[in-house]
Amino acid sequence: MEFICSQCGACCKRAGKWGGDKYGLPIKKDGSCGHLKNNMCSIYDKRPDICNVKKLGQKIYQKKNLIDWYIYNSKLCNKMIKEDKLDKKYLIDITKYNINTNKEG
Repeated sequence: MEFICSQCGACCKRAGKWGGDKYGLPIKKDGSCGHLKNNMCSIYDKRPDICNVKKLGQKIYQKKNLIDWYIYNSKLCNKMIKEDKLDKKYLIDITKYNINTNKEG
């Protein structure tokens, strides 16, 4: 199973607050990542590990089953979506990480 990203852009808009410049991200004056274009990451396939939930989780957990990490991050995403008053369509349905049926191999 992969991390469910709703492409809301909330995390990218906070890149400056999280010290994204320390990881080589260009930060705009408003604090958002310079790679954020039309609410989408313009370097998504080549994004640094700090922006990749799976790779970051593998470094932290050092194992393949990342369900708990994905759930934790999805809850953070939902919190940011609510704080930014974004459309509810961006909320992540955490029940899709049903650990009984969606185990990673």
